[in-house]
Formats: sequence, structure tokens, C-alpha cells
Amino acid sequence: MYTIFLLPQINVVVQVFRCIVAYQYYNHFYSDIYFHFQLYTIWTWLPARFAVCQPELLYTSEEHGTSLMTLYSRVESYQPTLIFIKTTTDEVFGAFCSNYWRDRRQSSRKLCYFGTGETFIFTLSPKKKKYEWVGLHEEEIPNTAHMFLAGDNSVLTIGGGHGEAIQLDANLEHCRSQHCDTFDNEPLCSNQDFTCKVVEVYGFH
Repeated sequence: MYTIFLLPQINVVVQVFRCIVAYQYYNHFYSDIYFHFQLYTIWTWLPARFAVCQPELLYTSEEHGTSLMTLYSRVESYQPTLIFIKTTTDEVFGAFCSNYWRDRRQSSRKLCYFGTGETFIFTLSPKKKKYEWVGLHEEEIPNTAHMFLAGDNSVLTIGGGHGEAIQLDANLEHCRSQHCDTFDNEPLCSNQDFTCKVVEVYGFH
């Protein structure tokens, strides 16, 4: 019974910590993708236990190049990760990825999906919107709605089932965003095929 009464106070504390962490990050980091005010939006979307953590820039294509293998090597030991993508048409979107990217090697099958329902995708520009796993809101979902994350040496995929929410190729050039069953999302950019202008990936500690 006491827990029920404490829930509002706990929520307030979490929201305060979200603001503190985001403010500290605002003052110490520079991004080539998002504006600082957009960071606060992202922090309200994160699971509470990660929203109070300090983010760490693990990979940026501006410094580390556009090889997907380089991206994997720099981020795969971190869980979770937050991916930001800016296209050559200046649209901004991304994903919160719940699991280690090294988990892509757990199966001998090519592009075996992994991950949990905490994974979500989002757009920041030209509009802000979060797409959560459909299983959070619907009791009966198809098996294809459990396709969260997948990857191999030539492709990184987020979301699946009749399309991929985000798919990056080996050089971040010939990429695409489509509707998928996992998130029941609209394509995250106006042209479903896109080229990455900048990609950044963050971990938490």
C-alpha cells in the first residue's frame, strides 16, 4: 500500500535526475546531429534506470569513418546503446537498442534477431515522435513483431517484419527506413532510401 502512495514521489525524483543528467551532458558534449534542446526529449523517452546514467559518445562517423565494422567494434561491448542518424537531407532519427550488439553473433544463422521490448525508434527532425514496441500496447501480435535488432558484417537492422525500420549498409551509404511490424512505424525519413550524413552512437555508464 505504501508503494502506491510513493509512486508519484518516485516519479518526480526520476524526472529531476533526468533533467540533471541532460543538463550536465548539455554543458560537456557537442553533437553534429541534434540540438541540445532535443536531448531533453530523448531523455524523457529512456527507461528510468538509464535516464539517470551518464551518456558516453562511443562512435561518430565524423571521426571514426563510415565503416559498419568500425561502428560495431566501438559499440558492441555496451548495453544499451543510443543511435542517432542524420541523413544528407538533414532528417534526424534513431533508435534506443536494448542489447549488446555483440549478441548478433550468438546464432550461426544469418541476421538472427535479438533484443527486447525496451528497444524503440524515434524521429527528431522535421518532427518528434517515438515508436515503441507494439507488444507494449497490444495483447495479440504476430511473430514478426519480435524482430528488434539484427546485424552482420554487411548490414545493421533495427525492427523487422514486412520491412525494416532502420537498415544501414556496410558503408552507411545505401540505407533505408520502412514500416515494420515490430514498431508499426511510418518510415522515419521522407524518402525510404537514404544516405547517412552523420551517425553517432552513445553508451551509458
